[in-house]
Amino acid sequence: MSTLWLFDIEPHEQRYTVEWQKYLPLQIRAAMVKSPKPWTLEIVQGSPTTGTTSRGAFLNFAETNAYKACQVAEFSLAVQQRRVKQGDRVVFTDAWHPGVIHVRYMSDLLRLDLSIEVMWHAGSYDWFDFLGRAVKNKQWSYNFERSLFEAADHNFFATKFHRTLFEKVINPRSKKKSRVVGWPMEYLPSVLGHHSARTKKDTILFPHRISGEKQPAILKALAPQLGHFRIVFAQEKALTKAQYHMELARAVVVFSANKQETLGIGVYEAVLCGAVPVVPKRLSYPEMYPGWCYPTAWTQTPKSAAKYADLMVNHIGQAALRRNPSDLAKLSKTVGNQYFNGSKFYASILR
Repeated sequence: MSTLWLFDIEPHEQRYTVEWQKYLPLQIRAAMVKSPKPWTLEIVQGSPTTGTTSRGAFLNFAETNAYKACQVAEFSLAVQQRRVKQGDRVVFTDAWHPGVIHVRYMSDLLRLDLSIEVMWHAGSYDWFDFLGRAVKNKQWSYNFERSLFEAADHNFFATKFHRTLFEKVINPRSKKKSRVVGWPMEYLPSVLGHHSARTKKDTILFPHRISGEKQPAILKALAPQLGHFRIVFAQEKALTKAQYHMELARAVVVFSANKQETLGIGVYEAVLCGAVPVVPKRLSYPEMYPGWCYPTAWTQTPKSAAKYADLMVNHIGQAALRRNPSDLAKLSKTVGNQYFNGSKFYASILR
């Protein structure tokens, strides 16, 4: 029986990673039951975490290194003890992991036939991502990202937009290694679906990180003209998951002016709860929400947002007024089936 070794992402209450730690192993094991090939799952966890992230970031930039180093040490020990066998598979739920190189090193030098599977979320190849803005010398980061891609047997992306962005900047030699599969988040409808029936919907929700590439200042500038709505910036508060779900339930509109987005989990969560997506016609949004996007020029910069403020305010008001629960239910099902369903991912890693 082969083993799938899962390197998880450290959990944070204000990020989806805390749900991944709970639901992803359950979903993978359910897929294993249906697989014609027998599998067992081993989770490679890291060191204890504080649960806090660096300001405006997805994770804690120091703590994540300790977590990942602990994972590498744990897996290396398993190799040393010969618990890792020929034909086993190693899945990194975050491709930006030095362990990918460590595992390839052990695989090649010990002649251990391992398949490495990695999931790409973001990186320095996206100029508007935190890494893209912080790393000034892109030579090291681009070469590292290219090495990660080439070291892996399969590279997974949630959207076509993200894969195209990666390939355009990094230009890997082996493009056949990449696959668009959506993310394994089919647990979300059962967790959030019942919130769509909530009658009191009075909120414009900004579910994104409070960071420059998410442009929260644009909605803040529009707020005086949207006084009849309750406006919530979810990441300004240290919300528990239950509290965040209640904010999703009250949302009549979910707003984005993002300059960086490769999927958009917060928008989908809000749509699942019955909110109308008000998103720009750029990044992953037109791929996922065709017919629902506003012109990208309206929020390209704070200056352009001021120019088109009246149009944006009217658009938000009309979206809230014309909100149709039936249309939103169809939309959430369509988006969920294609972009938040793990069936393609499981079929690949359990092939």
